[in-house]
Amino acid sequence: MNNLIPSIRAKKLFSYFSQSIDAILIANSGYPFFDSNFRYLTDAQGGVFEGTFTVVTRKGTTIITSVLEEGIARKTGCRVIAYDSQKKMKSAIKASLKNRKIVGINEAGISVSTVKFLRKNLKGIKLRNIAKELSKSRIIKDDFEIDRLKKAARIASETARKIPEIIRIGMTEREAAAEIDFLLRSFGADAPAFETIAAFGSATSLPHYQSGNRKLKKGSTALFDFGALYKNYRSDITRTFLTKPIDRRIDKIYRVVLQANRAAISRIRPGIKAKDLDAAARKIISDAGYKKYFIHSTGHGLGVSEHDAGSISPRSKDILKENMVFTIEPGIYLPRIGGVRIEDDVIVTSKGSNVITNAPRELIIL
Repeated sequence: MNNLIPSIRAKKLFSYFSQSIDAILIANSGYPFFDSNFRYLTDAQGGVFEGTFTVVTRKGTTIITSVLEEGIARKTGCRVIAYDSQKKMKSAIKASLKNRKIVGINEAGISVSTVKFLRKNLKGIKLRNIAKELSKSRIIKDDFEIDRLKKAARIASETARKIPEIIRIGMTEREAAAEIDFLLRSFGADAPAFETIAAFGSATSLPHYQSGNRKLKKGSTALFDFGALYKNYRSDITRTFLTKPIDRRIDKIYRVVLQANRAAISRIRPGIKAKDLDAAARKIISDAGYKKYFIHSTGHGLGVSEHDAGSISPRSKDILKENMVFTIEPGIYLPRIGGVRIEDDVIVTSKGSNVITNAPRELIIL
């Protein structure tokens, strides 16, 4: 299979090294140690790839995997070595790194036991942490990534537009989440991008809530945070709705959050500090008297991971560049009352921004 993506990604990654690196070794051991850089560097779609090692050099990419994943691995166009025993796996790793002196590993995505395994079996090879370089190489997206992120965002947007048609009084959060997951797949998602959040009532004041058996009631708030996984790339959207009779406290904070969302997006362009976007959203919320109720960053990077490289936060040192992709998601959370979050996915363009989640942001009453 002629797949240009692995070679493009490898060339890009090696351009970030100021010191000599002979090869890069990405390790997938077992849950939860699955390194998203494996998907990024190989473009492998489907499969689990537990116990898989990927060797990346300036000349090419080799996937060392079990015979269980051999067929899917070969679709990437990478060189593939399939093993059916631990002995053959060790031999394949050693052979692929023969004569290499310095090998980069991602300490942020590897287990301690795997590091011990590598040190035991790769005598004479120095392992160097390249987590920083891996992160930098992923922050600016290539054309393949942009196309997939746009598709993932379209799927999430189509799903969001359907929410008023599928949500009803008396429905539980779990039922609502299941309906959203069904819609995502119906519109073309390979899977939900992450566990869908459906929160009702006071539960909407918990940003990372887990959907349960709470039922939607009249005069309540309904918040939905979800995304689509499409060819390894993820979208991430949040929309908040109200039911009659309207809770004026939630209605008020909705308008503040919407203004904060727009304020941050309006400032996006190359050369702007990421923390200035956060400040723009935070100022709107603070000026309205809700400073202490905005309890997270304004946004995060988006790509192969739902929280990819880059952040929109007060502590961020990132400077916006063309083809960065991230979320803008201000929120206000009133304890024991309810919360509002409005989240969109945005691409930095040469002159400004392209908001790729286009479901309505204005308040909708269910």
